[in-house]
Amino acid sequence: MTELSVSDRSPAVYEPLSRRCAELGIALWHCDAGGRVLAEPRQPQLGPALRQWLGSAPIRQRIESVASLFTESRTVGVELPPIEALPGQWLLPLEQRQGIRRAALFVAMVFTTDAVVLPAPTVVYRAADIPRLHRTLRWFCEDLERSERDGRTIDQFSEKLGQAYEETHLLYRMARLINCVSDAAQAVQSIGQQLQEVLPFGWLAIRFSQHSRSVRELSGRMLIAGQPPCDPEQIRLLSDPLLQQQTEAGWKKLLRPGDSALAAATGAEVLAEPITHDGQVIGLLLAGNKRGPDPELSSVEMQFLDATADFLGVFHENLARFAEQREMFFGTLRALTASIDAKDRYTAGHSERVGLLASKLAAAMNLDRRLVEEYRIAGMVHDVGKIGVPEAVLCKPGKLTAAEFAQIKRHPEIGHRILKDIPALAGVLPGVLWHHERWDGGGYPHQLAAEKIPLIARVLALADTFDAMSSTRSYRPAMPRHRVLEEIRVGAGTQFDPELAPLFVTLDFSDFDRALESHRVLEQRAA
Repeated sequence: MTELSVSDRSPAVYEPLSRRCAELGIALWHCDAGGRVLAEPRQPQLGPALRQWLGSAPIRQRIESVASLFTESRTVGVELPPIEALPGQWLLPLEQRQGIRRAALFVAMVFTTDAVVLPAPTVVYRAADIPRLHRTLRWFCEDLERSERDGRTIDQFSEKLGQAYEETHLLYRMARLINCVSDAAQAVQSIGQQLQEVLPFGWLAIRFSQHSRSVRELSGRMLIAGQPPCDPEQIRLLSDPLLQQQTEAGWKKLLRPGDSALAAATGAEVLAEPITHDGQVIGLLLAGNKRGPDPELSSVEMQFLDATADFLGVFHENLARFAEQREMFFGTLRALTASIDAKDRYTAGHSERVGLLASKLAAAMNLDRRLVEEYRIAGMVHDVGKIGVPEAVLCKPGKLTAAEFAQIKRHPEIGHRILKDIPALAGVLPGVLWHHERWDGGGYPHQLAAEKIPLIARVLALADTFDAMSSTRSYRPAMPRHRVLEEIRVGAGTQFDPELAPLFVTLDFSDFDRALESHRVLEQRAA
């Protein structure tokens, strides 16, 4: 925080000093370093007649003339003596200093009993009292200056304390984000915005290298908070050379307009902190165009941004570990579902396609990303219970007997029992158990109806039926798309949720068609 100049601070001293003087019947002027009057006596204690006389042009000229003598001919720091401008009319100087420079002057007017010109009514003093009165006024001035200075020190301390609290609170909020892996880009954007609000920078940018593939969601991304003075794309291009450095060795953090194209483009210093992962530079934290009275970057700000860059590196490592674990988890699920689908060559890829359709419908319903992912997983494992159904029943080309169909109808409950002890799959269990329930209550295993069927199960019912009709089965060929969509429309309100069915038929099925073709090719190769 930049300290105020004496001229800025003088009114804070002049006002209370002039009130104290007025109580003693003394008029006080405030002059600048050149002797020009900035403020004249206006205190009501002086009375209207005296205030009018004190504000007259001749008096003002006399004050400025004497004040200029004080400011031009006296050594700073040496006590300025009182001057008897006219017989019985004394001018008492009180200086304000800034370092070794005299920055302002107060001039007090005191009348003594031998005054030739004595405006009435006024307070008069004995001439012998002038030195003691001058010392008293000087003490008043110094006391008020100390008080004002102490007040500013307290204000500065409070401001710094508040800033420290904001920075500490921000670190706490960032620490809570370290395990936020569901939406990495949103978490990083939030960090950038909060940093920009707390620190005095016009803009901040968090950028990740496109060569860092361990967290695909952040690879090549640049997230900006605030308003940079140039096109964000220019920041991206001009920061490329920094990202090309593989390690922190020789890293230059403070970029100046004279030696950096990036700083020159923004017209101010830019702080560039490297974000590292396993010792390699994988990103940048950039901050520029510092706001406020002091444009210079402080060590506290640099240390805070350095700590934030370290945090982002740890956050990236957590995301990478989570992505690796997630890939292993999905790999296991794909292997499990593939082994089940493989029991019947006609259902190859069925579970993966149901997961794809379920996630698309969930996204169309504007569910959050976590639920969209959960619906995809539910589709992948919805038929896991078929592992307990004999292959002869699953692959039978003709019509099933009542006993065989009863075996098929057991697969939702078998799947539920298999998965119920896996905490990560708790959210998908209702879909596994009830994806064969019908809106009209005619489904299985528990004949739930309408909204008593969990939403995830209603979504899976649509996805499962669509894929079944779109695929070739042992007992019939695949149905054409227009017929499949018509069956979905006809089933709205009986087999399917009447609100979800119309939304489902509007989905883009191009990804589904590509997956269907891919699975068909793989099945032909395996045949």
